[in-house]
Formats: sequence, structure tokens, C-alpha cells
Amino acid sequence: MSRKRILEKLNIDQQFLDINNWPLVNTTQLETEEQKIYKNREKAVTFYMQDIADLKEIRDQTGIDAKELRRFVRRCLEYDPSTHTIWGFRALIPRKRISEYVRKSPLESSPKSKENLNFNGAFTALLRKFPDIKKKITAAYLRRKDSSMRRQTLTSEEIHRYFLKLCEDEGISIHEYPFNTNDKAYRSLYRFFEKLEKSHFAEAAKLYGDESARQARLKGNNNDNENLLLRRPYQRVQFDGHKIDAIFTITFSTPEGDLITEVVERIWLLVIVDVATRAILGHHLCVNKEYNLNDVLQCIRNSIVPYKKITFTIPGISYHESGGLPSAEIPQAEWALWDEFSMDNGRANLANLVKDRLQQIVGCTVNYGPVSAPELRGIIERLFRTLEGMGYRKLLSTTGSNPSDPIRRNPEEQAKKYDISLNDLEELTHILISDYNGIPHSGIRNFTPLKLMRQRIEKGMEPRVLDPTQRKEAAFFSLQTKRTVAGNVKKGKRPFIHFEGVIYRNDVLSNSAHLIGSELTLIVNMEDIRTIRAFLPDGSEFGFLTAYGTWGVTPHSLRTRKAINKLKTDRKIFFYSYQDPFQIYYDYLASKAKTAKSMRNKLAQLERELQSIETEHQDIVENENQEISENNPSWFSLETSDSNDEDDSRPFRTYNF
Repeated sequence: MSRKRILEKLNIDQQFLDINNWPLVNTTQLETEEQKIYKNREKAVTFYMQDIADLKEIRDQTGIDAKELRRFVRRCLEYDPSTHTIWGFRALIPRKRISEYVRKSPLESSPKSKENLNFNGAFTALLRKFPDIKKKITAAYLRRKDSSMRRQTLTSEEIHRYFLKLCEDEGISIHEYPFNTNDKAYRSLYRFFEKLEKSHFAEAAKLYGDESARQARLKGNNNDNENLLLRRPYQRVQFDGHKIDAIFTITFSTPEGDLITEVVERIWLLVIVDVATRAILGHHLCVNKEYNLNDVLQCIRNSIVPYKKITFTIPGISYHESGGLPSAEIPQAEWALWDEFSMDNGRANLANLVKDRLQQIVGCTVNYGPVSAPELRGIIERLFRTLEGMGYRKLLSTTGSNPSDPIRRNPEEQAKKYDISLNDLEELTHILISDYNGIPHSGIRNFTPLKLMRQRIEKGMEPRVLDPTQRKEAAFFSLQTKRTVAGNVKKGKRPFIHFEGVIYRNDVLSNSAHLIGSELTLIVNMEDIRTIRAFLPDGSEFGFLTAYGTWGVTPHSLRTRKAINKLKTDRKIFFYSYQDPFQIYYDYLASKAKTAKSMRNKLAQLERELQSIETEHQDIVENENQEISENNPSWFSLETSDSNDEDDSRPFRTYNF
């Protein structure tokens, strides 16, 4: 048979017809005699594959005849399942076995010949003859779902009995293997299981506990190597949350008018860090027991909107000149957007709204890592350890890294004694993150994160930025929903809509009876739902609808509205339309906060929410005043109010852009 026909018959991938793609052999590891044999075989196969000489010339030069040469070529071109490629030159090593021994002799015996019977390859031959036995014992050992023997406490004796039962069910007699052996193939069975563990690594690791299973999931992951190759700022960012190792206090007024200072549950720090430069882009403190999608979105927004330095109330602390956040210190990083967002599979992170904002506003891809795999987010995990060492664990109220940490000394008592408040935490966190970006980092050749980012951006690695026309409308917290216009002409009920238990309307809607029964599309700012933007069914903007009564006056989020409504539904609080639900809600939280830490956290969240909305409103007014003052007489200001507007009872006006 010709060389061409042999190679065509083997049906080998074309790339392996070139011996330059074959796995090699390090001949220095072979004995002297083995080296001679191997090199002679390699020379013959090379001449044959490259068509350098005919069969007669190859035999004259190497002593290998045509039959033996073709056998060597077939061995070299056989597939090696362990390396997922062909054997190549490795198949020419003297005494190299490239396939398992296949038994051809029968598996049965007579009582007289039992002692002299050779059982080499008998177990493999049995499984080859009865594939159903192999499938069932494999499933039983690996505790697969389709196995009837899935118990975690399965003993070796139980699984061996199960194996023998399967053999009986297949009709194997007592004079056949495995019943004609002394141990009934017990040792062979567990040699099979040893091979099974190596070929089904991840499944087998689950048998040895959760930690082994977790490590197996990470086996072969090259995430760290990928991080080393990233050079461009904002190419990939990592997000995660961390519970701060310290206790803090809140001071609140009880319904009786008493001021009380108590500790709250540990606070979450949420951070977004740039992988290429290790620079922290933004952060958010979550005072709730667990962070949710609102907190994730808040952290994303803080990392994109240019950072504004705060004024400190703690004596003796200030921003370090070498520190800062990229969006405040580097002009090209203002409103910068990243290309890939890496985060774990936490429930809050996977919320559809978070994914939608990342895709629609940031325009990035989302990379979800496996659950319980902090190793794959090593950069941000190390960052949290650094921040703890720089500041949080130096506080008198630190909890330490664990309950037995010697630096932990009655953290709750220390927090109350020295009144280490949430406001102190806020200011400390701003300082720590700013300083972190100005401290040399060993992971980036002792550059400071801020300096490295500035240097690379100046070399032309500028990130994408949010379009200027979208910056005022960057609705990180917008929610789109639909509601039907209600109303009844016969009963004199003017048109309105219901949203989260509250009536919304404006003058135009009140006089648009033709819209009763129509469906309006609503754009809701979840951070301030006093007003809602409405659109008609054809997409036309209809205007802003205002919540009825106090709901349209006091700033509040969708989260707060739902919390109040749930307490009312559960009959834990009661109020009428003329009462202030927010004062009743605050009083309820304050009364419970005397003894419940979780209520103190909710109370802190409510206060931060109101403060955040008012601060944001003040920024909007200041920016608008600045724009108008540049183009209008000095006597005109948005801060002037219309004294004739008797219906405007809000503590401050709301302007929507």
C-alpha cells in the first residue's frame, strides 16, 4: 500500500501530516541504548513522512523494513486522549505503551483450573463486555443524580456489593469473573475508581468536601495571567463588597424626644477598581445588613461621575497631595467608561436592572465569575486587606479579622465610649481610598495607581467617556414601567394613576378624561419618586406627574416607599391621608432601634437617603444658577421663589432636566 493511501486511510487532521507539529521527545532522559533505538526509528519515520527516501532506502539506512515502518507511523498518528493530540514521536520510545492491554482469553474457569487462571485485563474486559455495569458503578461512585446509590456516606463494602449485584443481574455465573476470584474483584474495582478520579477531576473532588470541590472549579484558571497582560486603563474593572472590620454608632431621637447613641451592624464597603492600574475608581458605603441592586448602582455611578472632594469634620485629617481619584485628578478620566465589568455571582449583582445599566449606559460587557471563588478576584480582595490594614483595623472599635484576633477589645463598648460614628466612617473611607491611589503598589512595579494611570493615558491609552449630552440624563436609577389611567366621569373622579399605593397626577392629566383606560409608560427615578415622568402610548412625552399629599413633598426612594407600605400592610404602623407617613415611619424605626441593631441600620439608611437627595438637589440648583448668571442679569436667580404660588408647599423646589 502506498504512503498516500495509508495516510488517507488513517483520516488524520491535515496539520498532523507535518511532523513539525508532532510532540517531541527529550532524548537526554533515555538510556544510551534506548537513544540509539529511538533515533533510528525517528530517522525512518521522518524520511517516510517527508517522502525523502523510498522504503528500500529507508531499510538500507535504518534496518527497519516496510511492515515495521508502517506500524511505527500508525503509532505516531494515534490519538492520545490524555493530551488531546496525537502521540507523535513519543510513540517511538522503546517499550512505550500507548494503549491499554486488551484481554482476549475467556473470563470463565472450572473449579480445578481456578488457581492457575490469569486475570490480567479481566476487569477491563468485563466492563467492555457489559457497558451498563460500567455506567452504573461510575454514577454510584461519583454520586451522580441518575444513580440509585447517591448517598454521601456510601462505604466501600456497599459499593462492592452493588457491583456484584449488577454482575448477577447481567447473568454472570459463579464460574465467571469476578465471582471466580478470591476477593470478587474488590481490588480491581478500586483501581478502576482511582483512574476514574483522575479522568473526572471536578466530580471526584466533590467527594472530599466543599473546599476540594471549590478548588477543583478553579483548576487551570488563567485569570491572573490575563490580568498581567492588561495595560490599558478602564479595559477591565473589578467590583466587590466587603464588610468593614469595625463597629460604628448612630445617634437618633426617640419618639419621646430622648437622644440615644447605639451601635449598628457592620457596614458594607463597595468598591470598583481598575485592573490594569490598580486605581480605585469609586466607592459606596452600604449601611444595610446586605447590599442590594441600589447600592451596586450607586457604586457604579460614583465611579463614573467626577469625584468631588468633601470637607472633613475630624480634626487633623486631610487629603494627601499625591492621592486622589482618577475622575478628579486626571481630566481624561472624567466621566470615563470601562469595557469589561468583572463581578461575582451575588444576587444583587445579577439583578436585571444592574445588567441593563451596565450595557445601556456604560456600554460594557459583564464577566460573572464562579460563586465562592475570591481567588479569581485577587486584586480587589487584596485591596480590601490593604484598606483594613491602613485604617479600619487601627480603630479602637475594630472587630479584628476574626473573633479571636488579639486587636479586638470590646469593639461595641469602644465605639459607644468614643462615639465613633457613621459620619466618621464616611470621612475615613474618603481619606483611605484617596491615599491608596497615591501609595506605591508592588503589583504594578511600585508605581502609584494614580501615577500609572496618568502616564498610560498620556501615552494615548485614553478611555471612552460618557457623551456630554447624556451626562445630565445618566439615569442610573431609572425604572420603566406601565400603569393604566384610572378615573370615572359619572362619579366625578378625575383621571389619575396609581404607583406603589400612591395617586399621581398633574393639571393636564386631571383635565384629560379621554385618557381614562389608556396605558401610560412611566420613567421612575428610584432614588426620588415624588415625581414620575409619563409618556403616551405612541411615545410622546406627557409630562411629570406628582405624588398626592405628603408623598409628593418629602424626598424618598422607591425602597423607602415599599418599606412603609409593607409595615402598613402588616399592621405595624397606621396613618391617614392627612398624616405624615415619613414621621410615623421614622418614629417606628427609632422605637425599635432601642433594642434592634437592624433597625438602627435602617434608620441610618433613611437619614443618608434624605441627605443625599437634598445634596443632589442643591448641586443641581447651584449648577443651574451658575449657567444662568453667565447669560442673564445678576438680579435673576433660581433661588427666588414665587410668593404667589400658594400650592407649592415643598421645602425646596424640584427641577428636572
